Amino acid sequence: MLRLPLPAWPALAALPLLLAPAARAAQITDVADAVDETDPFDAYLEVKFDVTRHAGMLTRENTQPPEGDPTGTPRSADVREMSFEHVKFRIKPRLEVGVFRDLSVFAEWPIIIWQQQTWRYAEGVDDSKSTLKRDQACGDGSKVGEDGLCPDGATPTTPPTVDGWPETRGSGNTRPEINNGAYGFPANTYNAWAFDHGASGGFTGYRQGFDNPTFGARFSPVNNERDDTFPTITLQADYTAPFLQFMNPTTDEIEDPQNPGSVSDGAHRFHFQIAMSKRFLVLDPYFSLDYGFGLPASGNGSLEGYFPRQAGTFMVGTEIIPYEDKKLQQRFAIDVAAFATYYSEGRDYTEISDVVREQTYTDQHVRSGLKGGIFFKAIEYLFFDINGTIAQDSEHLLTIEDFGTDSTSDTNVQINLDNPSERNPYYNPAIDTVGRRLKVEQVLYLGVMVHAGITF
Repeated sequence: MLRLPLPAWPALAALPLLLAPAARAAQITDVADAVDETDPFDAYLEVKFDVTRHAGMLTRENTQPPEGDPTGTPRSADVREMSFEHVKFRIKPRLEVGVFRDLSVFAEWPIIIWQQQTWRYAEGVDDSKSTLKRDQACGDGSKVGEDGLCPDGATPTTPPTVDGWPETRGSGNTRPEINNGAYGFPANTYNAWAFDHGASGGFTGYRQGFDNPTFGARFSPVNNERDDTFPTITLQADYTAPFLQFMNPTTDEIEDPQNPGSVSDGAHRFHFQIAMSKRFLVLDPYFSLDYGFGLPASGNGSLEGYFPRQAGTFMVGTEIIPYEDKKLQQRFAIDVAAFATYYSEGRDYTEISDVVREQTYTDQHVRSGLKGGIFFKAIEYLFFDINGTIAQDSEHLLTIEDFGTDSTSDTNVQINLDNPSERNPYYNPAIDTVGRRLKVEQVLYLGVMVHAGITF
């Protein structure tokens, strides 16, 4: 008769557990359901708290002689200007309620506890080397006041333009006409930026408040827990409503931490996701595809000219479950994943909107990174997880607004700047002209999320 040593018996006792299907799907495909044979109703009441840090380098195209050859032929080069850091603290309450088998509805409402963005000269740069200070409205680097003048009462420095572009400021509307000698949006001098090149040598701004709420539904047409020959596939669709006052970088004064600006973006946002997971022993690998787009709120519900970027994300990962007790409803899992998010072009809120006082038309780019975390369910009705994210953005231009569009009403094939209907009202010659455009480089994104929930 075969006699196994005593230490081998616990391993054999655990074998049925390892071979059994998961007690629950991977988090990304888990759905609160109802009208189940053994579980007539599910609801998840959750709170997510996250901290993110988004930092990088701002560079600018500048026409200058080759390095080390001051008499050489000038050419365009990217020069370092500012380093930036955006830090955000957010809490997101969420409620998901099962309405039928593997079908749920949910709502969540993010609250920005604190958002701070800081800009400072990059290493090796000072006010004598900054092209932003050189081109800013007030020659001493200070900001234009509400009266449109510099602090000493002087007339602001004329912004750099291009041949044939007659205006130095916007008129405040998007109609293809000249109003009071100005054209385009917003109603700012083109170089009336918020950078303070004086004592502080940069910019610090603050925002705080409720963001727009999101409502959605989740559905799993097939479920690995019900039939272990199939994966769990979960579909999600959600909508974010532009209920709240939108951010307006053209007028918001956010330098006072006692009076922070609003945080919502004024867009109807639509988001869709498909995720799939399949349990194999102690592994629960998964992947997901996301797509989201926004439409600016009509009327006065969004900033003039807002053209939200589209975003699509692919993520692949796995949960590793070293411990699980289905009888006691206990579970411990380790989650690791890699992802990539594509952002399309768009006239949107960007890293520099609050300092150049306008939305900017930014180039397409990709954010790629890694996620990792742990999940723990100690009892049937309580779970907890913590996750970390590290990612980087590809280098991309932040100011690529087009000059305009040639109309079919004339016979030439060039943009006629004397014809307002051919000019782009959002073009800013001080930062959108080739040779003066702004770019972000060396962007690093870090995030930590703590998530707790009650199930009933």
